[in-house]
Amino acid sequence: MKKLTLTIFCFVFSVIAFSQTKIGLQAAYGTNSEFGVGAKASFKITDNIFASPSINYFFGENTQGANSSIIGFNADAHYVFSNNDDVLFYPLAGLNFTRASVSVLGISASTSEIGFNVGGGLNYNLSSSLTGVLEAKYILSAFDQAVFSLGLLYNL
Repeated sequence: MKKLTLTIFCFVFSVIAFSQTKIGLQAAYGTNSEFGVGAKASFKITDNIFASPSINYFFGENTQGANSSIIGFNADAHYVFSNNDDVLFYPLAGLNFTRASVSVLGISASTSEIGFNVGGGLNYNLSSSLTGVLEAKYILSAFDQAVFSLGLLYNL
């Protein structure tokens, strides 16, 4: 177990040390799940390809004793078409895992679904250490919805 932990640590450290890595927070709006918050990262793989994992938590509704929430995990790939000094435009494709839960009068239920993401976005370099992100994607699954996000990434 110690060797596996050390191997994973070395892999993560090398990815962060030798790539352009960005991490940050985002606000999100889902057409079926309202407002949420999330975290996002971006790792440069090649000059045109970036890996971008993210997680979004949508607050859901709290009405008449019912509480609901949705959490989505995303693993997206970005292909950068336009790459100038300040703005990156990209289409995206990826995988999504969504878990929805509801609690009514002390009785809880949850379900999960795997789906696909398609969409696009842009990154705008605000400074040498901060990048603004604007993204729109559609999740194709049993929880179909469009998700719009606005975020801020810190360049490591």
